[in-house]
Amino acid sequence: MKELFRDHLRDYIASDLGRKPDNLSDVERSKYMARFYAEKVIRSINPGLIPTTDEELAACVVDGSDDCGVDFLSREGDTVLILQAKFSGHRKTGKKRSEDPESFDYFCSVLTRLHAGPKKFRMNQKLKEARAEIDWDRDSFLLHYITLAEPAQNSINQASRGIHPISDIPDLTDRVSLELLDEQGLNKSLRDALSVREEASAQARVLFSHNEEQSPWLRFEDGLGRVSYVGRIDGSQVAEIFRAHRSSIFSLNIRNYIGDNLTNKGIKATAISAPEDFFFYNNGISALASRIEEEEANRTLVCQDFSIINGAQTVRSLQKAHAEDSDAVRDVRVLVRITEARPREVEPEFLYSITKFNNTQNAIKVADFRSNDKVQLDVAAKFERLAARGGKKFRYRNKRTGDREPSRIAIAMEEFTKATHSFLFGPDDVFGGSQYLFDTSKDGGYLKIYGNGAELLPALTEGQFHRLVGIWFICEYVRDIWKREVDATPSEALERRWMVFFAVGESMRQAHKHQGQDFDPALERFSSPNWYLELDAHLYKTVVRRHCKLAFTALKNAYGEASSHAEFRHRNWFRSPLTLASIQKQIANLWDVVSENADGYLLSPSKRDGSQP
Repeated sequence: MKELFRDHLRDYIASDLGRKPDNLSDVERSKYMARFYAEKVIRSINPGLIPTTDEELAACVVDGSDDCGVDFLSREGDTVLILQAKFSGHRKTGKKRSEDPESFDYFCSVLTRLHAGPKKFRMNQKLKEARAEIDWDRDSFLLHYITLAEPAQNSINQASRGIHPISDIPDLTDRVSLELLDEQGLNKSLRDALSVREEASAQARVLFSHNEEQSPWLRFEDGLGRVSYVGRIDGSQVAEIFRAHRSSIFSLNIRNYIGDNLTNKGIKATAISAPEDFFFYNNGISALASRIEEEEANRTLVCQDFSIINGAQTVRSLQKAHAEDSDAVRDVRVLVRITEARPREVEPEFLYSITKFNNTQNAIKVADFRSNDKVQLDVAAKFERLAARGGKKFRYRNKRTGDREPSRIAIAMEEFTKATHSFLFGPDDVFGGSQYLFDTSKDGGYLKIYGNGAELLPALTEGQFHRLVGIWFICEYVRDIWKREVDATPSEALERRWMVFFAVGESMRQAHKHQGQDFDPALERFSSPNWYLELDAHLYKTVVRRHCKLAFTALKNAYGEASSHAEFRHRNWFRSPLTLASIQKQIANLWDVVSENADGYLLSPSKRDGSQP
């Protein structure tokens, strides 16, 4: 029986609510629909585009009043995903309705509204925060309008034309992929997502191009018995492989197809208009298989557990080109390399390395390259030994996954690393973003967290681990305080929690420095998952709240000072090293005033016996 999007959505809502969703309005169902599509479809097909934690995922759901026609907005790496969902159907009969063409047309101008910003359009706080992350000069945009109604012909025509352009950004349309998915398209997307969860396709037959009277491929074997085949395949063969296996052939690929951006449009255009040039312009496809059998007479390699590790953009672009002009694509030749690698349980390091070095061009994937580091496995093991909170143990996710574990408290590696680095040194955006954060060179941020300054550690000492965990739990509590603050009194200076984490960390550092106390032991005292639930919780909570109050004031002062200059740009303020220096100065000034009137009140308790600091 074929899987239906509507049925899976209904089960998803029922699971979340604990009851049947029969009495929900279409607006409420649409909100669930956007999240379901992001979490269960996009995250499975392309995990690099969706946040790893439930908290981060929830922050992307901006649907509500003043949402400017956006239900879901996330930015990962240099790709922005924007969703608008429209649930439709009679609650009793399920009869499909027709889509209002004005709704889709309004969505086509969503980037115009987001670019203009809150000065021109009313925006809720979650949308403003998500919008602030966008880099309009270089980001690519995936706009997905998903509906269970029947799209109007006007909407279908508009989807082929694309978004409404923005005159101030002439190249924007080249960086935008616009999708209009009706129920049939959503059913196909769901089945594609479900196929990925089945891991690599069981078997793929790869037909190589005719090569005169020579072998259709070159075969290379090293001293360890590992074999690799290199040759050419036709563009139509690429399209056929994808048609037969869909996204399951990308099970080991760190990032799947990212839409019709400028590069992928170029691949498609070359395939159709200049197929004879394609082989020279394109980098080709790299794939793995657990076993390869030669059928040289048929120019075919029979590949068990076939998975493309680099070339998803090429495959999907050729598939789209084939659908548009199959005759032209038949003349396309694509370079392909297929390597025989034993299962990941046997050769995990080889699989890790070959996947990494075939994907080094995409910054969005850099965090994934660290997932199997010994130090990350060590951190995961240490989290397993932490005390439970509310009966739930912790699970450190050093690898991205779409699975949810209701019985566990999940902590994602990327979120953990970003938070601890922000608290200690500043947001990674100030230093270069994720590429910097997971760079293992001496100039990268990764060694600052998981190294000794010169090299990566194989494991953290108990003290090092508890200091990082203490920072994480402080940031966890700060995040709740910050949310209440911005809900009560919205401020552009407090827009990004990463900068708030730094300001709180700097406030705590300066407090201990002024008192001549070592900061590391104080951090370790916050490493209990239940520090704010224990007997002396009021002392710890009071200290953190006071630092938050001081940090909020410092951030607002620093922002106000910077924004008074004519060349000020809001987005750049959160990315400038000068901002960190300004915050440090503001905190120093505020701490001098505080320390004169309440000596020591910003220090964390020295013991866990309930004594005063």
